[in-house]
Parts: sequence; structure tokens; C-alpha cells
Amino acid sequence: MHSNQNEYTTEQKLWDTFLAGDDKSLEIIYRRYFDELYNYGIKWLNDISLTEDSIQDLFVKLLRTRKNLSATTSIKYYLFRAFRSMVLDKLKGKNKTAYLDEAGKNLFVFDLSPEKSMIQQEEHTSLQKRLSAALDTLTPRQREAIFLRYTEGFSYEQVAAMMALTTKGTYKLMARAIDALKEQLKGTAWQYVMPVSLLIPLLKNILK
Repeated sequence: MHSNQNEYTTEQKLWDTFLAGDDKSLEIIYRRYFDELYNYGIKWLNDISLTEDSIQDLFVKLLRTRKNLSATTSIKYYLFRAFRSMVLDKLKGKNKTAYLDEAGKNLFVFDLSPEKSMIQQEEHTSLQKRLSAALDTLTPRQREAIFLRYTEGFSYEQVAAMMALTTKGTYKLMARAIDALKEQLKGTAWQYVMPVSLLIPLLKNILK
């Protein structure tokens, strides 16, 4: 089957073309989503080798099991969920799953981007520091949930499925994380001008 990339106009069509036997479509999927998978893996695992190996293993598995794969309208969600599941299986096989629950700051460390206009101005330096400190106080799972929801744009239901939580549990996890961020704004002018409705868009803008 020969197709050019312009023919893959939708996620579903691209995925269906791959399932139908077109290897070129998998190459396109790989190029399109490798960077996002890598960014997620590095923040989640803080392990370059494990991240890269798992991404490669994921795409090899997709190719090998193509005939048994299900349809999807969101390739990104399918890949993220499959990637996370594969990593957990690897860690379980090595009895290393406890390493994902470490209380340290190694997992899901966010970088505040100095290029973003909201923090380029000198008067926003204090907010940058407070948000950075607030993010450091969150648990790895809270940071992962924030990353998946507000950086990658997955729904609460999708985050819940990926992290093996109930949707209600995901809402609670996110609420506690947002409360922790809001707590860092107390005692400053930002407490009065930065309601949660503005805090979320700000996080989306400054978190890589």
C-alpha cells in the first residue's frame, strides 16, 4: 500500500491505514509522537535509557501485534496509555515499581520556561519562584496528573484510565494539587488577582 502523508487527514484514518498493513503510516506516527512520548517518559521516569528503550519496544510491539490492535480516534492517548503500561510491566518484572513512589523531587520535575511572556517581566519573578516551589511540594503522581491534564491535554477520564484511578479519584488528586499551588500564592498580591480559573492557563503556558 503506497500513500503520501497528505492523505492522512485524521487520526482515525492514519491509525486505520496502519492497521490495514501500511508500514509508512507507523513511521509517520513515530515521527509525530516520539518527542511527546520522550518528554513524558523523561519527566515520569527520569531515566533516558528506560524511556528510549520503552518507546522503541512500544513501536516494535505495535508492528508485531498490529492484527490484534483495536481502533482508536486518538493515537496520542493510545500511545501514552500503552507506553505507561509497558513501562510498569518492565518495572514489575524487575521488582522496581516502588521506585515510582519515591518522595524525592526526581520524578516529574517541571522546568519553568523563561521564554514565556508571563514570566519574562521582572515583576513576575516572585510568582515564578512561588509556582516552582509549589510544584516541588507536589507528589510525583500529582505532578504526573497535572502534566497529563494541562500540558498534554488529556481529559480527566483519560488521565484516570492511564493512571489506574477512578475519575472521581483523579478529580480529587488534581484538586489537592491545585490547592497546594494556590497555597503558595497566599500572602501576595497574586492571591487576589490569580483565581484558579487563571492559574490553570498560566500553568499551561509556563510548564514545558
